[in-house]
Amino acid sequence: MKRVSSRMSSFICCLLLACTLFLTGCGGQGTSGSAGGSGAGQEAKAAEAKAKAAGSSLTVKVLDVGQGDAILIQTGSQTILVDTGDDKYYEDGKKGKVNNQLFDELKKANVTAIDKLVLTHAHADHIGKAAQVIEKYGVKELVYNGIPSTNKYFVNALKAAKAQGTKQVKVKAGDVLDFGSGVTYEVFSPTAQQIKDDTAAIKAGEKPDINDQSVVGRLSFGSFAMLLTGDAESPVEKQMAASYGSKLQCQILKAGHHGSKSSSSKELLQAVKPEAVVISAGANNQYGHPHDVTLNKYKKQGIKQIYRTDQNGTVTIASDGKGYSVSCGK
Repeated sequence: MKRVSSRMSSFICCLLLACTLFLTGCGGQGTSGSAGGSGAGQEAKAAEAKAKAAGSSLTVKVLDVGQGDAILIQTGSQTILVDTGDDKYYEDGKKGKVNNQLFDELKKANVTAIDKLVLTHAHADHIGKAAQVIEKYGVKELVYNGIPSTNKYFVNALKAAKAQGTKQVKVKAGDVLDFGSGVTYEVFSPTAQQIKDDTAAIKAGEKPDINDQSVVGRLSFGSFAMLLTGDAESPVEKQMAASYGSKLQCQILKAGHHGSKSSSSKELLQAVKPEAVVISAGANNQYGHPHDVTLNKYKKQGIKQIYRTDQNGTVTIASDGKGYSVSCGK
């Protein structure tokens, strides 16, 4: 009877652990699959072979920085940071206090230097720590859309880049950045025309939509891909879906605009066909992100893996260029 009881106890423990993992949404794994649509099978296999030959791996961390965005990308040869989160807190009863969560997370990831800093657009919750990051980590390249802004964090970032001798790289749709070790980042937005139009509008004293200026890019490694969207909203999403179609397809989507109802349009979701979505948002934030209507959009598209930094902490995606795994900080 003792042996039977022990086995039964072990079985119950395993069952409870499995249920816990299922309910929290952490610990997911993905298959190799083609990340570029049904006609990209051979291309995906070739990319997988190249990634395998490189003998490296890709780690993407959607960092828990409160109400903001900061994504750490580590390849076999480069460290890249996409956005830096905000300089202050605006949620969870800490409004107005200095927010240093970014530096805590970078320390946990053993980051001592950064090769590239990508600023998606000139809003404080995405670039609030940019100047400090440039100064602290000796950033080699500052990547942005080239659209002028009077945002103080943006101005300070450019000043810091100049003082540090950081190379400034302006990108537009169609550009492809080399992140090292077989990892690439293809830019889908903003277009050259949008950059030209918004720059002219700003010089004329007008105020174009800054969210829609977001640098949107597809991170690729072998047959694995992840779409990084900044705060791009529905108009830009629909434009990209119409222009690129299945080329947008990725296993993982970083939700636009913190899961706001203004983003994650049906057109984008149908083009990307993500297996999982990662939302960066602060606990009890004043905007109510992510919005219920957005979460329902994901359900309607059959997306079952939803990860949220406000609930799951930092979300880590690891890939060998073929499959991928997801783990959470809490």
